[in-house]
Amino acid sequence: MASNGATSGNFDPTEIADLSFETAYTRLEESVTRLQMGNLSLDDALNAYEEGMALSTHCQHLLERAELRVQVLDRAPDDDNDGDDVLLDDDGDPPF
Repeated sequence: MASNGATSGNFDPTEIADLSFETAYTRLEESVTRLQMGNLSLDDALNAYEEGMALSTHCQHLLERAELRVQVLDRAPDDDNDGDDVLLDDDGDPPF
């Protein structure tokens, strides 16, 4: 059975970790489309599903980081000195 554009072999999770949101989301859409077509071999379908889950998790993580950055940027400086200010690391990102 032909794979119709599916990548052969297993995906590389370390490659996914380096993808931008836009690239990861596009690849996720492509994985979903391949699965919906229903003409993949079992191995290709499992690989596409596994890759799709990893891409989905990566996209969710990037969205959560972006949301936290927006919250930090929207937050006015806390002048009451109660210690609940959010600190950023040297790159301007939340410390996680």
